[in-house]
Amino acid sequence: MIRELKISHKDIELIEAELEANNPYEACGVLIGTINGSTALVEKALPVTNVKRTRTSFELDPKEHYDAWNEAEKNGKEIIGFYHTHPVSSAVPSLWDRETMQNDPSVWLIAGADGMRAYVWEDGVKAVKIVEI
Repeated sequence: MIRELKISHKDIELIEAELEANNPYEACGVLIGTINGSTALVEKALPVTNVKRTRTSFELDPKEHYDAWNEAEKNGKEIIGFYHTHPVSSAVPSLWDRETMQNDPSVWLIAGADGMRAYVWEDGVKAVKIVEI
């Protein structure tokens, strides 16, 4: 299980900018990088259009998601997780997030009104330590 998410200051700023720019709607994107043991290294946070464009949910644009997956694979990387924003609530998984996480072993990074937190699903929601690099 992933216990630590390493992410650059630049990518954190990008996600925070997405939070502000799309407020009050949720924004989303993919985290491209590598996984080594229990550490996930984000090499690029890539915004993806939220086709739902609501205040309480997100859905990645399928074509953009596919293009991001292709880009990652072409460069020997993978989509290690996803990010989305909670502009009007805290950075904890919603009921919808929890239900969706159960079917996805990826890291979920949530930027909320109260900061940024990361999670994985392992018999329930587990916090992942964020390390800024």
